[in-house]
Amino acid sequence: MFITTYKVTSPGVLEEFIEALDTENKTIVKVDTMAICKADIRYFLGAREKNVLDHKYPLCPIHEAVGVVVKDPSNTFSVGDKVILVPNSINENYCNDCEEKIRCHRKDMGNNYCPYASFKSSTCDGFLRPFITTSPELLVKYDSSIDSSIAVFSELLSVSYAACRRINFDETKNIALFGDGLMAYMVYLVLYYKFHKKVTVFGIDKNKMSKFIHAEKVTTYEEYKGHKFDTLIEAIGGTYSGNGINNMIELACIGGDLILMGVSEEKVNINTRRILDKGLCLKGVTRSTSRDFKQVARLLNETDIKKDLKELVISVNKIESVNDIYSSYEKDINNKSIIGKNLMMW
Repeated sequence: MFITTYKVTSPGVLEEFIEALDTENKTIVKVDTMAICKADIRYFLGAREKNVLDHKYPLCPIHEAVGVVVKDPSNTFSVGDKVILVPNSINENYCNDCEEKIRCHRKDMGNNYCPYASFKSSTCDGFLRPFITTSPELLVKYDSSIDSSIAVFSELLSVSYAACRRINFDETKNIALFGDGLMAYMVYLVLYYKFHKKVTVFGIDKNKMSKFIHAEKVTTYEEYKGHKFDTLIEAIGGTYSGNGINNMIELACIGGDLILMGVSEEKVNINTRRILDKGLCLKGVTRSTSRDFKQVARLLNETDIKKDLKELVISVNKIESVNDIYSSYEKDINNKSIIGKNLMMW
């Protein structure tokens, strides 16, 4: 079986590749809906170090996608089942000799921290193709009544759930969330709908902050005179994350936890002296596991969260040629103010 795969071959350039699909003993999925991520845009624009990009190109992008099962020799799924595509995969052949596997298997962590993991659209080709073949372990079924334009937010929600795994809810009374973008909003949704926790959100853009309806909102850190926080979550990323983390350090209780989610291409300066003074713990969060996706698939059945996710769809773009992909990417590159996603569908 031959399919057309689209790959970034150099900054700003997408090309078509005709590739053979290995279907032997694999589950075949027709890719339905895909969401564009800022990481996809960085690879497309070449906004990474040259030595990194030299090892990436050519790269098939997209790691946020859902599809429909076409064939499954394992009988795990039925033909027509709607599934979320899990982008993070583990080569278990490495696990037996891995010195760090005890930490990876901790309940609050997971195999998303495995140093031998592969991640779609980063260390291996992604989902920008009409069909994929995979093992059933990397698929999570979701309810057929849920629209694919909602289910495609599952990857972001799963990373948010992974962040919540790092929270000791038994000891946490007050949670602060720093950031007003899409990732911060996803964390807010998971905390509110899954764990029934209210949070205090620190952000800058008042328009974006208006979406955090059930949270206490702070737009001027300097004017905040409220209580301290046991757990503080950073979802800012970029060069501004350093300032946010330093503010979190000041607002943390003695012995508090700082959970860092934002990605920065450059090193940021943080106040280590205050970390030592207060005995704070920093926890990094990256990606998610199939277990997190299963939790999210259940969460998608909640009527209210479906409504909130539907409002995040900025555009839905039909893909019939490489030019349609260029057009979709352009929309995402130009979006500076709206919390949401530009979606692509075959």
